[in-house]
Amino acid sequence: MVAIGGTPLQEKLGICAASLLTFLLGISVRGDWLLFLTGVWKHYQEGNYPNDNNNATSPPDVAISPGFSLENYYLKNIFLMLVVSISMSYLTFFGMAGYFHHHFYTKRRDRPQEWKCQPDKFLTAANERHAFISGGVNMTIGAIYSGTLACYIVNGGPTMLYYSISDYGLPYLLCSTAAFFLMTDGIAYYTHKACHWPIIYKNIHKWHHRYQQPIVYTAVAMHPIEFMTFQFILAIPIFIIPVHVFIFLGIVLYNYYYGIVDHSGIKMDAFWPWQPASTFHDNHHKLFHVNFGFNTKIFDWYHGTLERSDRRYGEDIFGGKGTPMTKVD
Repeated sequence: MVAIGGTPLQEKLGICAASLLTFLLGISVRGDWLLFLTGVWKHYQEGNYPNDNNNATSPPDVAISPGFSLENYYLKNIFLMLVVSISMSYLTFFGMAGYFHHHFYTKRRDRPQEWKCQPDKFLTAANERHAFISGGVNMTIGAIYSGTLACYIVNGGPTMLYYSISDYGLPYLLCSTAAFFLMTDGIAYYTHKACHWPIIYKNIHKWHHRYQQPIVYTAVAMHPIEFMTFQFILAIPIFIIPVHVFIFLGIVLYNYYYGIVDHSGIKMDAFWPWQPASTFHDNHHKLFHVNFGFNTKIFDWYHGTLERSDRRYGEDIFGGKGTPMTKVD
């Protein structure tokens, strides 16, 4: 997990604290904790809704009021939801993320070799401020988006989410879990790789790559168009294929958790055997057009875009495969 330094007990406590804090950041910075609570509530309210295996969970009939009405769009109490979502996200982003940053980048700044992926380089003060402001803006956008989606779901908005394993059976649950995980990882890989096409990179994605030494704030510090693109992509499956609510939320939270880990700039080994260590994505920021994957190396391996020691990389070397080293190099 985290390379902390100190006595064995201090290391263990540091690992546990940093992992817990990173997890809380991952599920809260975009307001997705509200989606999780909504899923739990809907799961225990499932008996109030008739189930149809051909159309996932069928919401109760909603009376359509004449003229504009939030109830007609499954958005009853939306403003309360948004206040709660944004408030918690602010607390998380400016509180826990601030503490996380202070604990490593201020208190341990003189010992970067113990914990930092790039111990010989730090993000400039200007880019730290940019990450803080840009991340704060996107965090607000994400909290509004997540709060709206949670409100829609809790009011019975039609989706393909289902709440009882018996609806599709255990074999489907297991197969759909693996398929959904690989699908989201594949979509993230190809979308991210598309962001490295020269025209998109230079006009949008370069915003994110100004952080060559990423810090925790950079996980959400990107162009708002790119940020919302990833948000929508993660939500698309719940309107297309049957997905158990806890599988959907679990994988979404997993993605967000490791998004924070990968952008922390802190050396962390993954608990799961398929998950790359944090240095994998950190090297993506360091080398630019390589290592496009997030939760596995499968798609990088298949397309030959894994980092290689015999290749040269740089911001002006597109394609993900670098250029061959010469003897002069």
